[in-house]
Amino acid sequence: MDPRDVRLVTGDTSQFHWGTGTFASRGAVVAANAINAAAVAVRGKILKLASKVLNAPEEKLELADGRVRVVGARDKSISLGELAVRANPLRGAVEPGTEPGLEATAYFGPQYGATANGSHAMIVEVDPETMMIEIKRYVAVEDCGTVLNPLILEGQVHGGVALGLGNSYYEKLVYDENGQLLNASLADYLITSATEVPRIEIGHEETPSPLNPLGTKGAGEAGTIPVPALFAQAVENALYDRDLEILEMPLSPNRLFELLSGGH
Repeated sequence: MDPRDVRLVTGDTSQFHWGTGTFASRGAVVAANAINAAAVAVRGKILKLASKVLNAPEEKLELADGRVRVVGARDKSISLGELAVRANPLRGAVEPGTEPGLEATAYFGPQYGATANGSHAMIVEVDPETMMIEIKRYVAVEDCGTVLNPLILEGQVHGGVALGLGNSYYEKLVYDENGQLLNASLADYLITSATEVPRIEIGHEETPSPLNPLGTKGAGEAGTIPVPALFAQAVENALYDRDLEILEMPLSPNRLFELLSGGH
């Protein structure tokens, strides 16, 4: 791909007429419901035009395999492509009260946020000499309302947990007394890799949100938010015989050793 073909489109009014981008886990709530509203409108146009072309009431029509057909009469059908051509008549041939084309524009703005619910659990093993931590098991059960794409959803949870583990035990910006960043490269700044991220067991519950037609809830941050608190609790539990209370994140083997040694 030519790099010149890659353009930043967020807020570019030559590309998008209206929108503020995605934030606050709103992608599947705002964008998906807007797409759904537009699709419903296009479906209505399709059935209305097909009803006239096939001489059948709309309630007797079905959409399948790229065609509109009369229920119970498979030989009476028309392809969506041919229907689209008919929906764009020659200039001056648009019937009064109708709108040409099989297209629609719709907007959706939620009055309230629709956030996900969930529960995470982990089992950790701590080396008492080095304070190195190994995560033996990680389980996450999420309820983001209606699941639109299970693969994408699980990918978001996987990525969220990986980021949460980084925030818990690895990633920390270190500055000197003059405010100079000391670990500005990946040679010094620790991030989680495939060897640190455990296999994540994911379960799904579906409680549709009453706040939007699709019943979706934001899930983007659900994999990240609980991880540091859970990590601290698991480490405290593993070191139950030590006088330890974790009140900071991120930790590191060195910082955990300091805390157990009474350091500040």
